[in-house]
Amino acid sequence: LVISTNESYRQVAISRGRKPPDRVVVVRSGPSRERFATVRPVDAELKRGKPFLVAYLGVMAPQDGVDHLLQAAQRMVHVHGRKDVAFTLVGAGDSFADLVALARELKLKDHVEFTGRIPDAEVEKILATADVCVCPDPQNPLNDVSTMNKVLEYMACGRPIVAYDLREHRFSAADGALYATPNDVDDLAAKIETLLDDPERRTKLGAYNRQRFLERMAWEYSAGELLRAYEILCG
Repeated sequence: LVISTNESYRQVAISRGRKPPDRVVVVRSGPSRERFATVRPVDAELKRGKPFLVAYLGVMAPQDGVDHLLQAAQRMVHVHGRKDVAFTLVGAGDSFADLVALARELKLKDHVEFTGRIPDAEVEKILATADVCVCPDPQNPLNDVSTMNKVLEYMACGRPIVAYDLREHRFSAADGALYATPNDVDDLAAKIETLLDDPERRTKLGAYNRQRFLERMAWEYSAGELLRAYEILCG
């Protein structure tokens, strides 16, 4: 029996691995409802005096596309004149120093804050305050079929999402995100601005994501599938 983390990998096991469909079980890696039992209140100070906060949470390595988000921020701030947005980027990784340097090169020092690794409680406060959360993972053979935990954590915090249009992004967030043309930085910026300028839509997407997380994407749902897999294996 094969355990896969999502339907895309399940199909690999069935097609390339030639496993019968009833011997491949999807056990997703969503966070627990207990960790996100409630959504934290907004902390206006985290917006650093700006009306809006855009947030990123996750690893900062070459495949994660944080450079795409910085380039989108540059378009928003210096091309479209958006001085009303603060960007907070949470996480660390192999590209961290390069990304800090890129932000400086793009003249974003007054608009972008890198927090590095911080405690979960602080992460949840930032996500709860963010008006939009972004998944800038570029399209490539790996990202297109991989489930990104940050998508599920954004959903758990009831946040609206902007993401590149990747297969597993769509499965995770479904109707809870605006999807930009893959690897198109200008469209990524445009989709973020669309949500920032539409508070009703942000509220609707955030509520949808919270409900979808609680009902389908939290670990408690996947735990049942894991137990089912062992029941199949043990007869």
